[in-house]
Amino acid sequence: MTDDLTTQPGGNVRAAILLLTVGERLAADVLRYLDPPEVHKLGMAISRMKTVSRQEVSDTLAAFMTEARDRLPLGIGSEQYLLTSLGDAVGEDKAREFVNQIMAGRLCGMDAVRHMEATTVADLLRTEHPQIAAIVLANLKPGHAAEVLSLLPETQRPELLIRIANLEGLPPAALKELDAIIDQKVSDAPGIHSSRVGGIKAAVDVINRLDRPLGVDVLDSIREENPELGGSLDEALFGFEDLENVSDRDVQILLKEVSTDLLVKSLKAADERLRGKFFRNMSKRAAQLVQDDIEGTGPVRLSDAEEAQKEITRIARRLAERGDIALGAREAYV
Repeated sequence: MTDDLTTQPGGNVRAAILLLTVGERLAADVLRYLDPPEVHKLGMAISRMKTVSRQEVSDTLAAFMTEARDRLPLGIGSEQYLLTSLGDAVGEDKAREFVNQIMAGRLCGMDAVRHMEATTVADLLRTEHPQIAAIVLANLKPGHAAEVLSLLPETQRPELLIRIANLEGLPPAALKELDAIIDQKVSDAPGIHSSRVGGIKAAVDVINRLDRPLGVDVLDSIREENPELGGSLDEALFGFEDLENVSDRDVQILLKEVSTDLLVKSLKAADERLRGKFFRNMSKRAAQLVQDDIEGTGPVRLSDAEEAQKEITRIARRLAERGDIALGAREAYV
């Protein structure tokens, strides 16, 4: 059904929203059944996606359910179909909660807040009563709550943490009241209805879960059609810091292709562990000369050091494409 979406006006974007909604694991399972050109189009759509309104997500899911209902055998409802589809990806309880939200037509209350970016939640809570803000934070995942808290004024943080620590269970009526308060605040706040989805990281998360041949084909197609985007995906899939995880043998092969000047510039901005990785795979004399150059040369602009790191990473990728070295877990896509 996802491949049908891609043939409709705006279908690539709708399909991308659907795949991002169900998560990268289930999305990768779906993509394995599509042809490489279709996967390529969806990958491009995901990587270019920035913000999607809550209404767009709701409309996309509603359209998917309508099409599913029309295509299912008699006696099978779209609600059950979606429950089954999502169950393996997010668990039965979460799938039931998610489907209930879809059937209601939109995400609301705390469910909406859990899908918002930390910056958006912080904007909502900045002027809210501390007790309400504490309850909201307590109902977020710890990582999400911590990010929101870090964005709130420093003077508010201790009080909020004290209130969170002193919180006890809330009765259902209080939770319903909280949802109503949040809905009202969201409806009154301009620009609060959109959240960040997609982008390079989301595309990389999906690519990393694809089978090797499909991932390679898709990346090759993207590089050919959009070299700049392909380069961004390459850098996200494997960066200079990932060379720390490459085998000593392969680092030695890489060093034969890298000039001393390029290496010195790149290591100016590298941490001690990565420097040590390179030094261990050089002769003692060569390592000492490079160390002397790093310490003896004047300051290097950060942009120049980063460009040197990117060039060494590009050399590593070329060696990997030729089969001369392996770049670890992400080798399939570099």
